Amino acid sequence: MLMVFVSACGNNGGNNSSDNTTNEGKSNNTAASGNNAASATDNAGKTDEAAAEPAVAADPFGKYPEPIEFTTIRPTMNNPKFPEGESYEENVFNKFMEEKLNVKPKFVWMAPQDGDAYKKKLDLSIGGNDIPDVFQIVGKNINEVQATVKRLVEADMIEDLTSAYDQYASPAIKEAFASADNRGLDLYKIDGKLYGMPGQSALEGMNFVWVRDDWRKKLNLPEPKTLEDVEAIAKAFKDSDPAGKGTTVPVAMQMQTETDGLFGPGFIFDQFDAYPRLFYKDASGSVVYGGIQPQIKDALKVMADLYKNGEIEKDFALKDTGQLQELLASGRAGIVGQAWWGVWYPLFMTLQNVPDADWKPYAIPAKNGKLNMGATNTSNTVLVVKKGFKYPELPIKWLNVYNANHDTEWWVKTSQDKYKDANEKATIWSGINIARTDDIVNQAKEIVAAVNGEKDAATLPFKNNDAFTNIKKFIDELQSQPQAASKNMLQWQNTRSWYDAMGSAAKLESNVVYSAFDGTTPTMEKKLTALNELQMKAYHKIIMGKSDADKEFDAFVSDWKAQGGDEILKEVNEAVTK
Repeated sequence: MLMVFVSACGNNGGNNSSDNTTNEGKSNNTAASGNNAASATDNAGKTDEAAAEPAVAADPFGKYPEPIEFTTIRPTMNNPKFPEGESYEENVFNKFMEEKLNVKPKFVWMAPQDGDAYKKKLDLSIGGNDIPDVFQIVGKNINEVQATVKRLVEADMIEDLTSAYDQYASPAIKEAFASADNRGLDLYKIDGKLYGMPGQSALEGMNFVWVRDDWRKKLNLPEPKTLEDVEAIAKAFKDSDPAGKGTTVPVAMQMQTETDGLFGPGFIFDQFDAYPRLFYKDASGSVVYGGIQPQIKDALKVMADLYKNGEIEKDFALKDTGQLQELLASGRAGIVGQAWWGVWYPLFMTLQNVPDADWKPYAIPAKNGKLNMGATNTSNTVLVVKKGFKYPELPIKWLNVYNANHDTEWWVKTSQDKYKDANEKATIWSGINIARTDDIVNQAKEIVAAVNGEKDAATLPFKNNDAFTNIKKFIDELQSQPQAASKNMLQWQNTRSWYDAMGSAAKLESNVVYSAFDGTTPTMEKKLTALNELQMKAYHKIIMGKSDADKEFDAFVSDWKAQGGDEILKEVNEAVTK
């Protein structure tokens, strides 16, 4: 998600906004900054004239009457490859935006997004008070981006976008931010004023339980609805050994250095509202560390039972991602925790070697009846506007147009055809995605309704047509045929990911616990690596039953706090309350 942007040579805010009507031939910054003394004076002199004219609503998609060129910068990829005749400056995307808004970006410099090249060059520009009209701030994490925004605000270098957002953000953009209680916007507010337009991604980090459904059906086991059901299936796989010769691995799990990553036990932690790597706010509003909360212990005890029963491999703590891939490809694994897209990678590998295999995802609600999930902040990029820029609403309108069109048939087909071989596709399509956090779930809900005949498939957005067609074919014609999945991989993958995984998630209420802090404190830099190792060592010992679970966990918590954890929590709480 890269960004663009512009500086302005034109002299009219355009688009029939209320700003423009009250400032004929003058700056329209009244909506955006409220800090331009000259404009304020001009506006005051026109009060009577403006009052006599009816207010005209700002148009979020309004085209400027005169061409506007704005200065900007952009992060780039290494070794760019463009379609013939195109470049960052000249491409069909920029032409599209120019046709829509009558605006054109002028790039004053570019730098690779890999490493710190872009950030370092931007830091130099800020230090030299030489920033473009509109530009994107990126960072390793949200806190790094916030720090840059704060630096710019303190130096009085960027615009307050509060009024511009209120007037010009499209209803869809506002609904998208509202889907997360405007959390994304709040990250870039200082003293109640909005200083940047952040991106926002849809949440898709739910942990699903993927089960070898061909084995489950062969053993006449019911579909799992609870964690206890999953444990029962694991036991049945252990006892029946469907892979043969004692090679079945009922629950394939790795937990070498991370607590709930790829192939990790995230679906078990979620059951207990436990988030082992997350700094989040508790009911009192204080930031706590999820890894030392008591519910973690309950989740570890479930894993300890699986381990004790031989349903988790004895060397699970030593296995890496590559070894889990080999296990899945061998066809010996029975249950694995994976994201909704797990069927695209790596679960399809099983079917390459075991043609009649079938993985099916299950969304298991926790005791609270909800689908629990921990989530980091939904954006680590933001768009800001130089103080005094004449058209502070321009980038907001750009994002309105971008987000309203990037899933259209023209856009998708252009991307798939003309730009299919372009490794710079992402950066050519300059814009920041601002999606509803429930966007993917809602898409799945619509697709499922269309497949089930509850909705007219013709009303689906273009981007979902392929998924609908593939799912419909698999459910209506293929799923009952021998080895249908391995012979019709695309149809099977769409069905399991969109229809079964996200379709089932759409039926449940989500409980999202957001990270309160994603940055690094001074004590974190010195001690967090050692604390993470301490955490993993304690977790491994509990799962392997090497000591009493309660005593081991309590000792770990005490050690974690004493060896720097308390200091980190103090710094984190101070950072989030500044």
